Amino acid sequence: MRPTHSELLTPLEEFTQLHWATVRRFGRRTVDLAFPNPQFLTDPRPYEVLASLASRAGPLDLRYSPFGGFTPVRRRLAGALAKQHSLPYTWNDIIMTPGATAGLRVVLRTVFASGDHVILISPCWMDYPLYLTDLGLSYTLVPSTRDKHLDPDAIEEAWTPGTRGVIISQPASPTGVIHDHTELQRLAAVLEGHARARSPLLIADEAHAHQVWDNTSCPSPAAYYAHTFTVRSFGKAWEMQGQRTGCLAVSPRLEPRSETTTALLRQMRIGGHCAPTALTQQLAAALCETAPYLKGLADLHRHARQHLHAAGVTVLDTHATRFLYARCPRADDRAFVSQLADRGVLVMPSSLFHERGWFRIALNLAGSDLDRAITTIGEECAHA
Repeated sequence: MRPTHSELLTPLEEFTQLHWATVRRFGRRTVDLAFPNPQFLTDPRPYEVLASLASRAGPLDLRYSPFGGFTPVRRRLAGALAKQHSLPYTWNDIIMTPGATAGLRVVLRTVFASGDHVILISPCWMDYPLYLTDLGLSYTLVPSTRDKHLDPDAIEEAWTPGTRGVIISQPASPTGVIHDHTELQRLAAVLEGHARARSPLLIADEAHAHQVWDNTSCPSPAAYYAHTFTVRSFGKAWEMQGQRTGCLAVSPRLEPRSETTTALLRQMRIGGHCAPTALTQQLAAALCETAPYLKGLADLHRHARQHLHAAGVTVLDTHATRFLYARCPRADDRAFVSQLADRGVLVMPSSLFHERGWFRIALNLAGSDLDRAITTIGEECAHA
């Protein structure tokens, strides 16, 4: 039996209630490392560019845009993505969306039909199963390896005659793991091995692609498999998530290419999705070739991971995203997270991401508050 809408909605709703209750109880003493809402800037430039654009904006700068976004903006983003993916994107391959979530919803609704089967890699972003269930699509959660990398053999084993696609995130959310060349090559081989009447589709969620440091290679799945849709979020890169600015990119090698883009644009309208605001589209164009400053986030990552290890907490060694993924000292990760909340520290249980036994830390704070949270986590792990 597949989970119902209510069963899929309830875990996050319950955690949100815990979050609110903890903030009400502890007030400013709460150390909130749950939802990724950073309380400091690692790179002020996007805010400065946005302020400059707003100060110069006239009526025509803030006009309606087409459903796919302004053509000059799409052209700039296509050029930037072509360099990053080494693929010949054109402006018509890019659709501006109000955040990555809307882009995911639009592509799922467009390219799959009711009854299709989709493979997900767990742990995964919490609402993939919710979207698929709402669209009448079935899915299988395929566990990643012990170190949270792709397991192509398990993906192959989960394949059914009705399987029409796979969703992965790169870098992976919530773990921060980057899938390397060999993994993506093997995944492409699995997909190509099932290309019969029609090729299966790969949806690559690259919402955190701009948060990779230490010169770590983060190859795009689109470079390995022709029938790929890429979803991106600019808000996460700029640390202004609430501005809800993202894009959906159709691989230049996908067939049929133009008909698919037309169908996606129509689904934007059918689903009531407009392009992002005119101002944030201009911001996307202005910053699309600007790499964020990540040294502060990388240093914070290393600091937190080092101190968690010293406290006896197992943490994945990663070089991407604002997240740390830590092993829970007990099987019931939600109970452990509740224990931490009782001491004013908020983190997210991995069961929200369709895996048990871990928890996710969002590095929203630095300094003494973060160190206090790390000490608390270490103490609770030691006493578990």
